[in-house]
Amino acid sequence: MVRVDDYLPMMFDKHPNKKEWQSMGCVQSKIPDIKGEGYHLRVKKTVAVGGSAKIMEVDPGGGKETMIVKKMVAFSKREKERILQEIDLYKKLESNKFVIDLEAHIVEDINHYLLFKRYSINFLDYLETLKTRTTVDELKHLKYFSGIVLAIEELHSFEYAHLDIKPANILKSGDEIRMIDFGSATKMPIEIKTSADHHKHKEDAEELCSIMYRAPELFNCEIGATLTTKVDAWALGVCLYEFMFLENPFNKIYEQGGSIALATQSPHMIKWIEERSVSQKTINLIKSILIVDPEQRPTITEIREKVENLLENWNKPENSGDVLEVSEPVVPEREITDEEFDLAMRQA
Repeated sequence: MVRVDDYLPMMFDKHPNKKEWQSMGCVQSKIPDIKGEGYHLRVKKTVAVGGSAKIMEVDPGGGKETMIVKKMVAFSKREKERILQEIDLYKKLESNKFVIDLEAHIVEDINHYLLFKRYSINFLDYLETLKTRTTVDELKHLKYFSGIVLAIEELHSFEYAHLDIKPANILKSGDEIRMIDFGSATKMPIEIKTSADHHKHKEDAEELCSIMYRAPELFNCEIGATLTTKVDAWALGVCLYEFMFLENPFNKIYEQGGSIALATQSPHMIKWIEERSVSQKTINLIKSILIVDPEQRPTITEIREKVENLLENWNKPENSGDVLEVSEPVVPEREITDEEFDLAMRQA
């Protein structure tokens, strides 16, 4: 499955789990011009190539800024349906100011070209630039997060889950942020009734959803379970952690070769990095989202309300009674040591 995050805006996902895309650097392109929908696009260079898409920087002419084209080829009916669904979702969300605008869809036989504005950086790379600092602008990052929540809330209103929410799928230019890559979006809910359902949807999750942001239920897809849009809520919780602590909460597990699937079953083991000086009220918000049981996990609307409440009461003291309460899981008062954390993960 192709994803916009790896090529818009010529910024590549540095995440260790994204291996399907290969950066093409500044390879000059000899690809013919792309024409249609009132555009005559001269291909400047190919910037990335994936299993079923090619990403190109194009010149629209007229002295305008360069843009990005995502080329996909519909070899099968299923691939064509996926492409058309992605385009349809962009149209449904075109009035949402936190979703990237699809400028044009150009079709040449079985070739589909999606044209987008070129942004200066994606949020993953932006967070990378902050790692030398001891603190982040917590309020600003919470406002960024609230924008992404609003984008996903509207997507959920159409009964689709994004399935691949992560910082690399958020573009940034100044204080403007945009959610991208709806190629993984899937209609919800999904009932897992048979063994065939189990295998199919487990494979789909592995294909469509990056492992570090994958909800616990997507690792199992157990027979009798129902997958809902709450899989996105989990990913948002992981993203909010990254927005504040500048790293994925499961990075250490991954780097040590541990099981991410098992780690998601124990969010109470997540380390809260003291050096980042993140407020307890924001930590409580993250904890209130990272709930293993999807039935207890908040909906996107509940998350929006939690964020709005936190923003509205931001300048009030943390002990004023306005701090968000956390019902699940119960987190030990004592901060666990690195040795205890490593031992627990090895035992898991």
